[in-house]
Amino acid sequence: MATRGRIAGTQLVPLRSVVYSPMSHRRLYLLGDAAHIVPPMSAKGMNLALYDAEVFAKAVIRHQVNDQDSALLDAYSSTCLRHVWNYQAFAAWWTELIHNAGDSSHQGEFRHQAARADLARLFASGSANRLLSEFIAGLN
Repeated sequence: MATRGRIAGTQLVPLRSVVYSPMSHRRLYLLGDAAHIVPPMSAKGMNLALYDAEVFAKAVIRHQVNDQDSALLDAYSSTCLRHVWNYQAFAAWWTELIHNAGDSSHQGEFRHQAARADLARLFASGSANRLLSEFIAGLN
């Protein structure tokens, strides 16, 4: 039988989000964590990095194959940032929801009950569940 110790204290660790915009400057292109950091609770950091890499690779290939056509390279930052901000918004919402749904001391009883209602809706509503599933799977 394991010995249990007492919990001396609890606190929420602030999770940081960072987005550098634009994600390029002249011939310097930022990808993944160099361009944006998403709180780990949403589990989107690697997905966003791979998306950046795919967009960048396609742009470089087009530039090299099509006589220095830089249209995709020029659009790299704006293309990626639409995706990045979508998942930053999801990460902020999901983190707040989970923290509030689990502990009323985070932002009070009202936010706790509202978060519990939001969480219940995600499982009771087909459309809410589909949207959550799309975000978690990286399809949104």
